[in-house]
This record gives sequence, C-alpha cells and structure tokens, in this order.
Amino acid sequence: MVFCLIYAVVIFAATFFGAFVGLGGGVIIKPLLDLIGHDTIAVVNFISACAVFSMSITSTIKHIKAKTKIEFGIIIYLSIGAVAGGICGSKLFDYFLTLFNNSLLKSIQGLVLGILLVVSVIYVNTKNAKSFKLTRPVPIIIVGLTLGFIASFLGVGGGPINVAFLVLFFSMTVKEAAVYSVGTIFFSQLSKLITLGVTHTIPKFDVVTLIVAILCAALGGIVGAKMNKKVNEKVIQKIFTVIVTSVALVNFYNAIAGFIAR
Repeated sequence: MVFCLIYAVVIFAATFFGAFVGLGGGVIIKPLLDLIGHDTIAVVNFISACAVFSMSITSTIKHIKAKTKIEFGIIIYLSIGAVAGGICGSKLFDYFLTLFNNSLLKSIQGLVLGILLVVSVIYVNTKNAKSFKLTRPVPIIIVGLTLGFIASFLGVGGGPINVAFLVLFFSMTVKEAAVYSVGTIFFSQLSKLITLGVTHTIPKFDVVTLIVAILCAALGGIVGAKMNKKVNEKVIQKIFTVIVTSVALVNFYNAIAGFIAR
C-alpha cells in the first residue's frame, strides 16, 4: 500500500511535467522507480510504458479540444517511424535481458539516458543553435524511428530527447515541441505495449499498482496540457532545464550505484 501511494505521487508529478513541458513522464518515472527499487526493471518498464501511454492520450485530446495548432502530417510521419523504432527497441531490450542481469542493465540504461539528457539540455539552451526544417516524409520517418527506438529501449517516453530532436530538425520552440513530443510518445509506447502483448513478455505485476498508475497518469496529462497552454516559452524552457538536469543526475547515480553493486 505504501509503495502504491509513492508510485501514485511519482507518476502524477512525472506525467504532469511530461505533458506540461514535453518530458513525456517516463523519463522521470523510470529512474525514480529504479531508485525506489521495489520492482524489477521489466516491471518498472511496463508500468512506465502504461502510465506514459495513458498520459499521452489525455494530453493529446486536451490539446485537440483546446484547438492547439498542430501539423498532424509531422506527427503521422514521426509516428510511423516511432512505431517501427519502438518495436526494434523493445526487442533489443528483451535480448539484453538475456545477456545482463537486472542491476547491470539498469546501470547501462541509466548511463545512456543520463548522457542523452545532458546533451538535450545543452542543445535546447544554446542560443542560435543550428537547426533544420524537415518537410519530406522519409527524413521525418527516420527521425521518428530513432526516437521510438531510444524511448522503447531505455523504457522511457523519451520526452526531453524528443523535444531536442524536434527543435533541431523542425526549428520548433520548446513549447511547440512539447505538444509534438507527446503525440509521438503515444505511438512509440503503443508499439511497445503491443509488442509485449504479442510476444507474451508482459511481466508479472500488481494489478492495483498498475490501475493507480494509469489513473494518475491520465490526470497528470490533463492538468499538464492545460498548463502548457497558459504559460510562455521562457517559463517552459526554464522548467524543462531544471527537471531534465535533475533527472540526469538521478540516472547517473543509478548507473554508478549499479556498477558498484556488481
């Protein structure tokens, strides 16, 4: 019961900021649940995927109802790539589970994610950073495939990495990228959950904890999307920077602790 309550608080806060500034939620949920250490890496990945998927649904619906300006062509092409990438990332994760123990794989994920988060923060905060404006389907699909693969393999929504890629390849502001990031996350997590179901690799989990996670994530997505509409670009960028930097530090701590535990 205590862990269920802790999970509820973590997941609501994570998905709120996920929808608010484009973090996705999983990038906060995964390292914090790893840090708590109550469940195996497979269960944490599954709960995170379900929570982020729930958040992406409610957040996207909220933006559509609020008539947020969205180029659905970009989301569709990104999502096509994200689905394929998500399946590949999930399969690679399952393969790595056969090669490494739970602690070592957790450390590898934490190290890779921490590095990617630091790079994302540096790029987003670099003034006049080089950016592109992709318009053709194939390059957009390749970007989506890369994002889907990273998100699925690392067991996170991929939000901060998505935001950095969207700013880089589509010349978006962080606030604009937040909306597209959540839309792309929907499809990458959908592909991950479908893959788990089809391959019968869904881990044993506590049903009550999963239900609480999904409900808290849905609520977090609604409230976060509402806040995204209310605040300006500068506020979103600052919050993005603080949270992503903090999460990167947690990932590095998890990685170091895991390597030492070996």
